[in-house]
Amino acid sequence: MTNLNLVINAGSTSVKFALFKRKEGSPVELCRGEVEGVGSNVRFMIHDRGVIDQRNWKPPSDICTTIRSVDDAFELIANWLKSCIPSERITSVVYRVVHGGNTYTKPVYITDGVLEQLELLVPLAPLHQSVCLKAIRTFMKKLPNTHHIACFDTAFHRSMPRVAQTFALPQYLHLQGIKPYGFHGLSYQYIAGRLLEHSAGNMPRRTIIAHLGGGASICALLNGKSISTSMTFSPLDGLAMATRSGAIDASAVIYLIEQLNYSPSEVTNILNKESGLLGLSGLSGDIRVLLNSDCDNAKFALEFYVDRISREIGAMITSLKGIDTLVFTGGVGSNSAEIRKRVCANFDWLGMSLDSAANEKNSKILSNTDSLVEVCSIKTDEEMLMATLVNIDFDSLHSDGLKHEKIANEQENEVLAIELN
Repeated sequence: MTNLNLVINAGSTSVKFALFKRKEGSPVELCRGEVEGVGSNVRFMIHDRGVIDQRNWKPPSDICTTIRSVDDAFELIANWLKSCIPSERITSVVYRVVHGGNTYTKPVYITDGVLEQLELLVPLAPLHQSVCLKAIRTFMKKLPNTHHIACFDTAFHRSMPRVAQTFALPQYLHLQGIKPYGFHGLSYQYIAGRLLEHSAGNMPRRTIIAHLGGGASICALLNGKSISTSMTFSPLDGLAMATRSGAIDASAVIYLIEQLNYSPSEVTNILNKESGLLGLSGLSGDIRVLLNSDCDNAKFALEFYVDRISREIGAMITSLKGIDTLVFTGGVGSNSAEIRKRVCANFDWLGMSLDSAANEKNSKILSNTDSLVEVCSIKTDEEMLMATLVNIDFDSLHSDGLKHEKIANEQENEVLAIELN
């Protein structure tokens, strides 16, 4: 019987999943699906390769009233799986976990101890980590006889030099985990692999990837390794995003709390859910809505968005001491010709030049033949990357999970000792 990997990629308002057949070399995708718009206009979509028998599947009669939280979305996916896939065929469930801290730098088999360590990281990414852990707990109950494996968004950035993994804070705070981690690592790792294929094994030396979606960040890669990224301590930092503020002076946060009497939870909500493109425009956090609007605030929000993206790309060029390739990915990066055009126009002084027709078609190569910088658009596929990463020996993963658990416990004890002293 064919062994299957189930991949779960959970967000705050959507849950993506995919089924892959385990195979030597690259896994084979059988189907993928998504529950999106949780809490508002819910949609459940399945993209089937024609190999899944869905005759026993009975969808909820009113999905919008039935699916009110990501917990409900997990139940919906679990029910679909139960109706369509014999549970014994699913030999592993693989999860995208946003934060792995200092300890987890590659996929690990999930043990109770690993779960406890991941729980400790919730304050570092409160809106994301807790959702990841809910997904793990739900599917561990639904599929108790399978391997459960975590892949980490932060892992790819552990190659960054020390200067890029440090804030100018007292050392005792650094030892307590107050440092840059970087995110969207699974996306960047997938794009790096695609670039390697595209260049016939000769990875571009100096690459900048712009992952632009509801969440957004920029990453500088030297010979395929992360050396700097715009998202630092949490997924709130860096670029202005759909509803997230991006980088902001810490004193502004202190002022909101101490002088304007907002509670920390209210400030958290403002910065994560009411800011970014939504806050600037007063209209929407959706790039498509803003591009189709004649509202002055919508136009300004887009101007601000492009300005911040361009600033961060400029900073990454400095880190790399040049640029060979610029890649756009994510929902906006892969699909918005207008945003790509506006960003690249800010780098014509570098000899960066787009082919207008290729850009409008969302072609893979967007730059003109005489451009001094190759510009690409590559769709990311975190689910495929995760399925590929775990297409290895599970005993090794289990051993690594126990090893990392031991290291994490030792680090926690070290931090507690510092606090007590």
